Amino acid sequence: MRKNNTKQEILERIAQAKTVQIAGHTNPDGDAIGACLAMGAALAAAGKDVTVLLEAYAPKYDIIPNGHLVKAAEQPAELFLALDCGDEGRLGKAAEWFHQAGFAINIDHHGSNTRYGQMNYVEGDASSTCEIVYGFLAGEYEIDEKMAAALYAGLIYDTGGFRHSSTSPETMRIAGALMEKGIPFTEIYNRFFDSRSFSELKIMGQALENAELFFGGRAVCATVTAAEIETCHGTNKELDSIINYLNGVQKTDVACFLYEKTPTEVKASFRGKDGYDVCALAQKFGGGGHVKAAGCTIAAPIEKAKEMVLAEIEKML
Repeated sequence: MRKNNTKQEILERIAQAKTVQIAGHTNPDGDAIGACLAMGAALAAAGKDVTVLLEAYAPKYDIIPNGHLVKAAEQPAELFLALDCGDEGRLGKAAEWFHQAGFAINIDHHGSNTRYGQMNYVEGDASSTCEIVYGFLAGEYEIDEKMAAALYAGLIYDTGGFRHSSTSPETMRIAGALMEKGIPFTEIYNRFFDSRSFSELKIMGQALENAELFFGGRAVCATVTAAEIETCHGTNKELDSIINYLNGVQKTDVACFLYEKTPTEVKASFRGKDGYDVCALAQKFGGGGHVKAAGCTIAAPIEKAKEMVLAEIEKML
């Protein structure tokens, strides 16, 4: 596996490019969106022609500034930046532009990252990709209030509001520096953790109704089908918080949530307590992530996918 490049090598390569495309992973979350929009805004302010390639995301993420940078690509760029994306396949449709770019750089915080860029910077101990992006921008590019708000959004999203074990003293120092820019930190926090659409509420209720305990209560698993999501008048962009509720069930070691994207494609999210590596679990199905939080896509009907996942969890336990 390729080693990390230095920050200086990457900054020099970024400085050389006039046209830049930036992309995160499919079904982007707060960290991917925040990292892409903060980096994009910084490079645009420096005079570069920037296009951010992100799939449509849930309305709650509209609080992250500089969404105007998200647009369709028209031609290959001199430089492609992949942020918060563990492998090339997770780029989705943006992978087309990744392959056509003059040069590609991969910056991420997932320990399972395959280092697929021509230059790579992977920091598995970082709380979020936004934490890493801050390290690249600070002292090199002016970070204004909007960029700071985007980075803060990614920090709080991927740390669960500074609760996850990936939160370090450095994470908190960066959060403080971002708050000094005058960002609406309370509004961002409330939008992510205390605000939801009615359809999101109904889907969560359905998922929790479907939840079951397995292996003497050591694992909790819930599913929702596409039909159930439709009955709740919602979309699969409104499922982010379900796995965290499942993970809060007392005396469980592993939590999993599966939802049906199509009749033969299922998205699975995993959470693990101390001593249980759910990244290794996700990798058995071609996915990845972190030791305590990971996910994958399984090509199978949802009941079959559930059986497959539970069989692997049983081996873990």
